[in-house]
Amino acid sequence: MRLPYVLAILLLLLNTVACTGLSSMGPARRGEHEAMRRAMLEDMREGRLSRGAVADLASAVAERELEQAKGTEAVQRVQQVRLCARSLEDTLADRAEESDDAAPLAAMALLLVDRGDPDSWRERLDDKDPAWRAVAVRTLTRRCQGDRRRAAMVDPDELVRRAAVQASEKAMDEGDRAVLLDTARNDPDRLVRVTAVRALGWIATERDVLAMRDMWATAPGPVLQSLVAAWSFPGTLERGGQRELLWVAETQPGSPAVIAGGILMRLGGGTRGVGLAALRKGIQDGVARDRVLAIAMAPLQEPGFRELIEKLAEKAEPSVRVAALAKLADDPKNKAQARKKLGELAVSEEPGAAEARLAMARIGDARVTRLLLKQAKSPKLQQRQEAMRALLTLDDYARATFFMADPDAGLRTRTACEILSASARW
Repeated sequence: MRLPYVLAILLLLLNTVACTGLSSMGPARRGEHEAMRRAMLEDMREGRLSRGAVADLASAVAERELEQAKGTEAVQRVQQVRLCARSLEDTLADRAEESDDAAPLAAMALLLVDRGDPDSWRERLDDKDPAWRAVAVRTLTRRCQGDRRRAAMVDPDELVRRAAVQASEKAMDEGDRAVLLDTARNDPDRLVRVTAVRALGWIATERDVLAMRDMWATAPGPVLQSLVAAWSFPGTLERGGQRELLWVAETQPGSPAVIAGGILMRLGGGTRGVGLAALRKGIQDGVARDRVLAIAMAPLQEPGFRELIEKLAEKAEPSVRVAALAKLADDPKNKAQARKKLGELAVSEEPGAAEARLAMARIGDARVTRLLLKQAKSPKLQQRQEAMRALLTLDDYARATFFMADPDAGLRTRTACEILSASARW
């Protein structure tokens, strides 16, 4: 009888140690950032900053930042945790019960990850606050709610219209097609148009595909990219979308052609050659951003691509050169030389040094750690934020944890959220 009793005591002690093992947990919950930093140094020396422990610490930091923030800062904190809303469900649900401007944003963050209390929030369809009306409209994801959803697509407030087209994308209701098409053409808010195109892409008929093509001449860049993506959706691709992708890849400039080329290359068959040609053209011509995108999609094993990217790795605009070196860094033939050149650029003061450091992190080159730790001490918030993201990209979650003790509340929150998002893949 004594043995089970002893085992139970031991298990209780082990659980207690596990829960209180981090010296930094107490200061984190109290918001004592300098004390937290000192305690994290001790935790690191003692080997206590495991992935699980870091994720627990991130939860504590994010929860406190959400709970303590008021006014404009509360709005900012909620916006900064949208990507990790699943991990903060209870705290965001409590935040949504408040009566400030952050409350509807917290509710929307939960709805966007299929969490929260949609039945209760739907009761606010006629609320005077457009942010709460948007929350209510976002819950209209069933076909039987189509009339209210379509009416909301022409609401005077862009938040409500945006929520309506997001709800439509989830509903996939053919009855929304006409209103979605009109919204995609004419809505004054660019993000509403982009979302409407995407929602239409899941349910488009052959006639809709042709109507989407008619938007091309006057559509802004983000809408053009959304059209390309929508034409590649299952069903729409077979109802004329592939024809439009070929047209874009063969005749249009810039990122839409590059994206279409990447899609066609992956589809294979008779479209692969057109896709490769679009990517080759995208690497050679256009603005740096589009060339970087084309390099990322380029298949080195295809004739001519390796030689083209090798030339750009020697001489090109800084961001293009870094993209070329990063591409070659995973190529057996060029790996050693490309990594050497990335390292040389990363330690320099030349344009492209910051991009080189991030590229080194992405390819898992731990030599960049020393440079990132130096950057982490910068008085400039943007520099510290870039260092944090690079350390997480490098999978150095223990060192990235120290940014949760940064003087800036926004950086503390972003760091905690990015760690929580990463922990879902651990």
